[in-house]
Amino acid sequence: MSFIDVLRGEVVKAWTLRSLRLTILATAALSLAFCLIDAGPELGLSTPQTAGVYAMANFSFFAAIAGVLIASSEYGGGQLTTTALAVPRRGRTLTAKLTLSAIITTAQGLILAAFIATVHQFPLGDQSVYATNTASTLLSSLALAICSWTAVGILSTCIAFIIRSQTVALAGMIVLTFGGTPLMMALPIFQYLPTNAGVLMFIDRENQTSDWLNPPDITVPVAGATLAAWCIVAIIAATVVLLRRDIGARQASLE
Repeated sequence: MSFIDVLRGEVVKAWTLRSLRLTILATAALSLAFCLIDAGPELGLSTPQTAGVYAMANFSFFAAIAGVLIASSEYGGGQLTTTALAVPRRGRTLTAKLTLSAIITTAQGLILAAFIATVHQFPLGDQSVYATNTASTLLSSLALAICSWTAVGILSTCIAFIIRSQTVALAGMIVLTFGGTPLMMALPIFQYLPTNAGVLMFIDRENQTSDWLNPPDITVPVAGATLAAWCIVAIIAATVVLLRRDIGARQASLE
């Protein structure tokens, strides 16, 4: 079975997963609702180039949920054994799931980014980035934020492979996305957590972190490299666990 066949099968399984469909729908609905409520001519501490971008950090838990569901949904009912029998090369299964996770979480990030780039900018009128020809700054931040969502999705899928429990994997990733910032505010070392490094790639540091007791000091390239390193380690760990884990493939046989 080719990789394309395996990926096609993963797409079909993902489409039949109601919780995943609801997660994607909730991402779109809540993102639009937030932007409609939050958008306005008063920018507060933000600038037109950073208006609404912080929502990419606040809503990144949606990427974590989708990433976990893609992998953990098969553990509960034992479907992973059937998958292992159908695709003996487990690495190919992992690659297909990670590819699907990257596609879905990137799409989720694109949805929110599109709302921020349009709904948040519309009330600004002459101050908008499009009127002042400064759209490149906003779009660059949103592009980095989307990359951060993709990385969170990949990390979450890997965690779901390593930890059998869907509840534990979901809780762990959601706590990490929400709780990382307070930890980073307390001690600088926590800026190297994957979710924090992802946020530091695109957040408006001048207005949103300068008043912290311990403001982050890693640069955008270092933050990106840190996040990439976490993803590589997670993929290697998930590969080792999946190849060594007994999920029934060695005991069952096809007639």
